[in-house]
Amino acid sequence: MKKAIIHGIVAASVGAMAIGIATPTLAAATVTATCGTPGNGYGQMFPSLASSSWSSGAIDALSSAVLATQETNPTPEGQPDAEDNLQIPAGYTYFGQFVDHDLTLDDRANDLVTPTPPSALVNGRTPQLDLDSVYGSGPSTSTQLYEGDGMRLKVGEVLTGSNDAGARDLPRGANGQAVIGDPRNDENRLVAGIHSMFLRFHNATVDRIVLAQPSLSTAQVFAQARAEVVAAYQSIIINDFLPQIVGQRQVEDVVRKTPTGYATNLRFYNACQQMPVEFSVAAYRFGHSMVRALYRINASTDRVPVFSGTFVPGSDLTGFSPSPSTFGVNWDFFVPSVGSTVKAQWSYKIDNSITSSLGLLPLPATGAGPANLAKRNLLRSQQIGLPSGQAVARAMGVTPLPDDKILVGKATGVATDTQAITSVSSEFAGNAPLWTYILAEATAHAYPVSGGKIIGPQREAYRLGPVGGRIVAETIVGLMKSDPASILNSTAPTSRYTFRSLINAVMNNAAITPAPKPAPAPKHGPAHKKSAPRVKVPAITARSQAVVTAKSKTSRVTSAARARQAAALARSAARSR
Repeated sequence: MKKAIIHGIVAASVGAMAIGIATPTLAAATVTATCGTPGNGYGQMFPSLASSSWSSGAIDALSSAVLATQETNPTPEGQPDAEDNLQIPAGYTYFGQFVDHDLTLDDRANDLVTPTPPSALVNGRTPQLDLDSVYGSGPSTSTQLYEGDGMRLKVGEVLTGSNDAGARDLPRGANGQAVIGDPRNDENRLVAGIHSMFLRFHNATVDRIVLAQPSLSTAQVFAQARAEVVAAYQSIIINDFLPQIVGQRQVEDVVRKTPTGYATNLRFYNACQQMPVEFSVAAYRFGHSMVRALYRINASTDRVPVFSGTFVPGSDLTGFSPSPSTFGVNWDFFVPSVGSTVKAQWSYKIDNSITSSLGLLPLPATGAGPANLAKRNLLRSQQIGLPSGQAVARAMGVTPLPDDKILVGKATGVATDTQAITSVSSEFAGNAPLWTYILAEATAHAYPVSGGKIIGPQREAYRLGPVGGRIVAETIVGLMKSDPASILNSTAPTSRYTFRSLINAVMNNAAITPAPKPAPAPKHGPAHKKSAPRVKVPAITARSQAVVTAKSKTSRVTSAARARQAAALARSAARSR
């Protein structure tokens, strides 16, 4: 969603307003075998396609072109920004990161060069969208995550500044380290806030079940609560998140509601692929381009970047330490709410541009590896042996984009902000990296493009195109379908949730809240300028401490603590997304 990072991703209740994209005639699936529930391996969606590779010079040139230069005068708050995607609110970037951390964990050493077959990779997460990133291995095994009653999850300290009176930090140990199922969800305050919401949602669900069915055992209450929370989470993904990212038409071509449940149409994904690298190493990394330069998290704090490199709590949204006490997230700034006077921030466009701070990733503890996230993505793509975007398009029955329509740069509409990929290097002629191709495809779907430029006004909602959107939709739906316990395999009625209705449910301390009626989405936005001061980077995985004063919890971090936090961010940067 941007770096692991980010890690993927509207009005009132965003889901139903998603504008669909035309679904092309797709090739038949190449995988016909059937397998059971995917395990902890990785595979390939298109194993017969040849790998693509490029010289180090070409990779350097492309990664530099994708990384936006730092702007000294970011667009003032409240003014139109040409980088804004007026179809996808900013909160979906981090919901997408939260989903990513629930699906994949490639915990290898920081080696982006040694050729590695997908079959050699091990996934540290169960890929069934079952929230093992929240629940761990359950109260009997992951006892550190649970209260002594064996039913409720631990929560953190109260946070102020938000309209959510129950806002909480993540639960933490004495060293400031988050005690959660997946440490990467402490990477930044926004994904941490989403994780905290699910902790609270689970506990509210437990409270309701205990009150309604006092005869149930502790184990029965926990099992029922987890099942309900996971069902709500999966409903958000199907009914809200995917329509935001790929468009409603694409979603309905892959999965649709029927009178008796859900019907799926998987042409390319098969459980035998387990976690396809075309998804994990390329398509689902679309979220990196959605990261904004600055975020306002509530009305009482200034706008800050996700990452600034200072490791001082309050200077940015970097996690891996106790949250400043005033950093309660007002989610109205991230997901529009009917009746709210707050103007939600938008995500940035899904284009071949990432904000400048994503070039400032902390180097791994070993001192190896590039700090530019775009370069890391491209090196990993080559290391795993991904095919080119054009080859994947042809395999899916989609006419590949010509080179002059594969744009690199900010999709602002300003001619000088983009160039054709072949202007970066001739090595990319007919041979674009899959990640780059998928981002360019989103731009070419939203705008008329030619000659390395946008040549007209926006014509479609800015979402993933037919290649990237199909890979993302089929993989997520296929993984969910592979779980016998998922909502896609249930014949029982399930409540419809959106990201907004979950937020409302948690704020109201209720376990069930109907999805509110979505407000109308604005039309395509103006061409303004894109800003990218030193911005955000979701890092990813470990964490650190940060000694905070009892008064504000925003106190200075000691030099030793900063070193540990930097190392945590470094290890995190070496890991997925």
